[in-house]
Amino acid sequence: MRKNKLIITPAQAQVMCETIKKLELETPEWFELLTYEELAECYNGAGSDKTPKLIRKILTRLLGFAKEAILIHDAEFQFASRFWPVNYYTQDKFHAANRRLGENAELLAKERTPWYSPLRYWRYLVAWRAQKRCDDWGYDAWIV
Repeated sequence: MRKNKLIITPAQAQVMCETIKKLELETPEWFELLTYEELAECYNGAGSDKTPKLIRKILTRLLGFAKEAILIHDAEFQFASRFWPVNYYTQDKFHAANRRLGENAELLAKERTPWYSPLRYWRYLVAWRAQKRCDDWGYDAWIV
């Protein structure tokens, strides 16, 4: 478990997993093998463990509409080495995880915001930028 307290409970992780299934968000093939306790433990909001707390709070707030996408992404970073012990650190798996984050966040924006709302298009932009920032800055955290 992380040194910080859990950000979500296993019960919240279960609800998020039900939403993930209902909306058919894209997950790695091994995602459903994880327990709700493991998912709750790995969820740390948006940003890596090395991201300053204030910045992580801001990022998590910006992506508040896409908590399920963040959960999937955090699980990939935390557990990729368990399911792909030899080649989890490859660039293709790294970029695939980031692509899933962006696409899932965009789908959640679409699902949770009316088409006529400017907020919907702001959320699309936030989802796209999150994917790009992970691509630009996240590889060092991925290979650790």
